Amino acid sequence: MRVVVGILRLALAAIGLLALFWAPSTGLTFDLEDYVYFTNQSNLLLALVMLWGGVAVLAGRREPTPWVFGAVTLFLLITGLVSYLILDPAPPGEEVVALGLTRDQIVHRLTPIAAFVHFVLMVPHRTLRIRSAASWLLYPVAYCVFTTVRGLLSPDSDYPYGFIDVSELGYGGLLLNVLIYGVGFFVLGLALVGLDRLLPARALLGRREPEPTPRAPLVPAP
Repeated sequence: MRVVVGILRLALAAIGLLALFWAPSTGLTFDLEDYVYFTNQSNLLLALVMLWGGVAVLAGRREPTPWVFGAVTLFLLITGLVSYLILDPAPPGEEVVALGLTRDQIVHRLTPIAAFVHFVLMVPHRTLRIRSAASWLLYPVAYCVFTTVRGLLSPDSDYPYGFIDVSELGYGGLLLNVLIYGVGFFVLGLALVGLDRLLPARALLGRREPEPTPRAPLVPAP
């Protein structure tokens, strides 16, 4: 079963990397500006962690910790929920990249769902704490700082998302959005921690069975 887990992780990493770096019409592609977007950053993080976790489980090496898996799961859930609830839908006519899905469908729908399913089934549980949810918030906050500084240093550049666009919102509006979204993301992280506390301690898939306790050697009676 551990082999299955390793292969599934590598497959998820491959699909994510394919969506990020390849398109049927252009082949391999890379534009640093694309990684201003939280969507692309979170999907790249997921692909790297799944690549690490897949190789580790197949080679019998140390895997990423549940904290790391929980972090990338939260970031992908944020990506999926923000895309579904806030962002405008992708324009029609996108080309299919893999599995009959467009790039937008992969990075906004498939990978968030896959990351969550992986967290539930293939990660050991009951190790996360409330402070885990708080520490995960450092990345979204750092992302907001990054986009704000980028906007100040490069005023001609577009902000990646309207809800962090200082030029439209002003600093007061930005801080209000950071507070609102920060609370929402923290609650989402707490829900993930709560789920972790409810699930079995061992991963449901790929878990190691406990080794039998060695019996003491029989000593012949004198």
